[in-house]
Amino acid sequence: MLFRQAAKAEIPFLFQEGYKEWSKSRTFEQYCIDNSKDDAIGTRYVIEESGQILSSAVLMRLNSIKGKDVYGLGSILTSKNHRGKGYGSELVKKCINLIPNNNIIIFLYSDINPSYYEKLGFQILPKELQKYENSVCMAYCNEFVWPELINAGVDVIPNYF
Repeated sequence: MLFRQAAKAEIPFLFQEGYKEWSKSRTFEQYCIDNSKDDAIGTRYVIEESGQILSSAVLMRLNSIKGKDVYGLGSILTSKNHRGKGYGSELVKKCINLIPNNNIIIFLYSDINPSYYEKLGFQILPKELQKYENSVCMAYCNEFVWPELINAGVDVIPNYF
């Protein structure tokens, strides 16, 4: 199993796979336009084995909050026939480990059961900081940053990415 940055030539495939999960009534062209914005502020990573992409995600740099470096982890996807084998979890862990500073916040919006990400150290933001009904905003940060984050107010929480 290899963790690496996605090659530019692989982006169309990653968009095709993502579109199957998150089309949200958009055309494929609109989906690609929307997701290309993530690439302007982030990097896509993959887990591959024997040349086959098993899981992918994008790690984006967002605006800082109270002097903390902030990131967004999005488009986390494992191919249906490879789910349940730990590839997505490994991908999330590897992405977290790319960030050297412990004084950070990593956001993600969970469209699946949030307990999956809680096992990886993410915490569900309090109800008053949630912006969407169908996606749960979660954050990964240390125990000193968490109180600052939950007291910062909903305005600092990034929109769905």
